[in-house]
Amino acid sequence: MTLGQYIKQLRQQQALSQPQLATQMTVEQSYLSKLENDHSIPSNDVFRKLLAALQLDLDSFMAGLTEQGDRQNLTQIPDIEAWYQNLDKHRLARRRSWLITALVCISLGCALFYSGYRTIFLPEHQYEYFSHGELREGEPLDLYTRWSRYVSETEIASREDFDAMRLMYQKRQAPELFFSFEYRGSAFVQPVENGRRYFELKADQERSVPRAGNAWMQFIGMVLFVAGLLGLFIERRYARAQ
Repeated sequence: MTLGQYIKQLRQQQALSQPQLATQMTVEQSYLSKLENDHSIPSNDVFRKLLAALQLDLDSFMAGLTEQGDRQNLTQIPDIEAWYQNLDKHRLARRRSWLITALVCISLGCALFYSGYRTIFLPEHQYEYFSHGELREGEPLDLYTRWSRYVSETEIASREDFDAMRLMYQKRQAPELFFSFEYRGSAFVQPVENGRRYFELKADQERSVPRAGNAWMQFIGMVLFVAGLLGLFIERRYARAQ
């Protein structure tokens, strides 16, 4: 649609005759006729008079011309040229926003999926530690497994004394298991209310325990990755359409 055709269409929509619109614009009817027949391009001052006569602002006027108007001819009018420049800035900003958002989604999606797949933040390898019982202050860490080294020969002089001492340490035992996704070394000491506990790693009891968080990270990562690709596709379609 040409500018002249559009002016004529707007005039007819408002039920104005050519003389009536020319009077409201304070221009001659012959000049308005030239505009409607595309024999002339209005000056910026005349264009503003046209908008005032039609009671339209620039955005409302351009709404019917943006996609189907002849931009090369329209931009001969300074106000319309500035309007198109502003439109281009908004479109460029929108494209950049789409592009940045899409790239962030792809990057974050890849990072989340990889983190969940490699169990970086939520390890699934669980370590099992075992403690024989509580130790009092000053008692050696291996008391329950090598107690005979820490008693005098007179205390276990006879078989009965030895059995009695062994039974005493057996009764003191209070076995406890400690599970951890974090490797705490081959052994560690844990303070307790009445002393401490000595935990040793049970190497043959290491196991893999699936954690829902890793599955969720992989799922969300995949969703973000696909959303990012879709965003890039939409951005390209939008760019071509412009």
